[in-house]
This record gives sequence, structure tokens and C-alpha cells, in this order.
Amino acid sequence: MFYLFDNVIHKDIMSIFLDGCNNWIEFKNSYKANTFKSSLCSLAIEYGFTGNIWQSFLIYSLMFNDNAYTRSIERNINASTFNLVDFDLETYYKMYTYKLDLQEIENFDYCTRTTDISKIVNEIKNDIKDINTFKSSILNFYKTKGLADMAIYKAFRVEDGVLSPIYNVLDVSFNDLIGYDYQKSLLIENTECFINGKPCNNVLLYGESGTGKSTSIKALLNTYYAAGLRIIEVYKHQMEEISKIIHTLRARPYHYIIYMDDLSFEEDEIEYKYLKSIIEGGIEPKPNNVVIYATSNRRHLIKETSIDNLADDLHRNETQAEKLSLAYRFGLQIYYSSLSPKEFRAMVKELANKNDIKVEESILIQEASKWELKYGSLSGRCAAQFISYLVNKYQ
Repeated sequence: MFYLFDNVIHKDIMSIFLDGCNNWIEFKNSYKANTFKSSLCSLAIEYGFTGNIWQSFLIYSLMFNDNAYTRSIERNINASTFNLVDFDLETYYKMYTYKLDLQEIENFDYCTRTTDISKIVNEIKNDIKDINTFKSSILNFYKTKGLADMAIYKAFRVEDGVLSPIYNVLDVSFNDLIGYDYQKSLLIENTECFINGKPCNNVLLYGESGTGKSTSIKALLNTYYAAGLRIIEVYKHQMEEISKIIHTLRARPYHYIIYMDDLSFEEDEIEYKYLKSIIEGGIEPKPNNVVIYATSNRRHLIKETSIDNLADDLHRNETQAEKLSLAYRFGLQIYYSSLSPKEFRAMVKELANKNDIKVEESILIQEASKWELKYGSLSGRCAAQFISYLVNKYQ
């Protein structure tokens, strides 16, 4: 292999295999074979591979290969192969069809779960019948999905300046968020405009704690993942890295929400200045495939103090304008209010029905009122926590 697949992940597994090919009969009884088998089995358990896990590994390694050719395919710059690429694919196919004669590798059945990776790997394996379908299946993955990180994972966080997948995203939908129909409709409309390449706004979701702001973002991701929506979670201390992140996303074929949860700044924190510049006002414009969504318990993201009002009128106005300027850069601001007692009771009843809790309505409302008084919150989070308590008590 000389060109396309020089950047193979888990090179240790590949190297052991290639060394063993020189004398496979002798290799099968060596200590290296045990290392080879244990490494493959570990990967199979981690990603949910079954059957011939050597073949699964080869497809998985091709999916995650990041090089100039796969990047060009992802960007639709060049969708054809050439001789060196063909040679590499043919070499991989020879390894794919190699008779290992290792029962535990060719018939692995110890994994009882499936993952996003194993689903795609199995789809590709099922399409492979010969060298031609092997080539076409791999190349079709690059053309339709791009590189596997964005093709498989829904969300990412920033670690040491690079994007790292978030492997488990809470499986919630907008149906799980009871009430807040107006807020949800605004958020959905703006996000659909973003995905469809129409004018849209950066969004600030603000309001009381536990009212469903973060749940709405997760529901967006689960709803529009298939349409190419991905979320990049960024924390306040990482503001300086946002520009670099956006630059790397500019050429990727997906739609990205830069997401900041529970965003707010104390008076002496200056990180908000980076965010202001990125949202609007920087020399380099934000690409059309990136938008910024944030949640906060307060609309005015930068803390205001009574000292701000002690200066003369001119300076006071300047100080207040500076502190409000960040919030104003979010073109769409959606308020999530606390529930009224009536709305709280209605939410409790609906959640009880969804969780099949069999208890008289009068007792349910009485217990819910006690719970709310104890924890002091008329919010969806409080209602959900109360229902969790009832599930354990009555089921």
C-alpha cells in the first residue's frame, strides 16, 4: 500500500497481520497470534462487531482513514479513482478475503449490542460480493457520508484543540418536552432554515433552570441528525479556540451548531469578547454551515452590578451597552418561563400517563404538590424528577 491508506488507524493490528502472512501456519501458533486475536476481540466488543471481525476491522479502518483523497471525495472535488487508489483497494480486498483459519476471529459471537459504527460496517459487508462491489461500497461511503467521524457521531466536544466524538447522546425528542410549543416552533423553524441554506439566526435560549432549554437542543440533534446536523459543544474557557474550530468545519459537508450550555460571564471575565467577534464583527465571516446556539439562565449574559449605575450618565450608558452587546448578537432569543401551578399539574399527569403509572389523579396531584413545595421549583425538570420517584415507588 503506497498512497491512499497510508494513514491506517490501529497500525499495530495491521502490522501483526502483514508479518504473519509470510508464514501463516507458523504464525497461528505464536504469541503474536494471541496479541492479534485479543486486539481484534477488544475492538469487536467496543464497537459491536460480530461474525468475521477481521473483515469488520478492515472496513472500519477504511471508514476512518483521513487523507488527501478521502478529503477530496468528501468535498466533491474528485469522485474518481486512479491507479494507486485502485492498487490499495485491491490490496485491501486480498486481506479482506484472506482465509485466517482462526475460529474465534471468523465467527465472533460474543457481542450482544450494536453501535452506530457496527450498523454501517454490517451494511457495507452485506453489499460486498466481489472486488468490484468492495470498491464501489467503500467509495460510495466516502461520497455519501464523508469521513467517518462526522458520518457516524452526532456530537463532538473540543479536547486539546481537536474535535472528539461524544459517544452517547441522550435519546430525546420534542415529544418528550411537554409544553413550550411556541418556543419549540421558533427553534425548529430557525434550524430548518439553517439546514436548508436559508437565512437564519444565532439563537439564545434563556429562562429558568429546568425548563427544557438543553433538552430542546438535544431534541434538535436527534431530529435532524439524518439531515446532516451535527453539534460541537464548547465550554466558556474554550472561547479562544472557536475561530480555529470554525475554520476546520468550513469545508466539511455538514451543518454545525456551535453549542454553549449554561452560558454566562462574571464581570471580570473577558472571554465573551472572543464570542462577540466570532458571532459578528470579525474580518473573516462565519461560514454558512455554522451557527451558534447557547442556553443560559439569564438573558443578559454578562453580569451587571449596582456599580454600573454609579458612573455619570455617559459612562453608565456605555457600560450597560457593552454588557448587553453580547446578548444582542443572538438574532433569535427564546424565553423559557417557569410553569404555572396549573401547567405543572398538567405536565405531571401527562408524564404519569406516558410512564404508565397507575395512581388516582387526586393522589397524584397531592403528591406532586408536596414534591414541588419540598424542592421549590415549578419546572419540567422538577416534574420529571417527581415521576422518576413515582416509577420506583409504584412499579
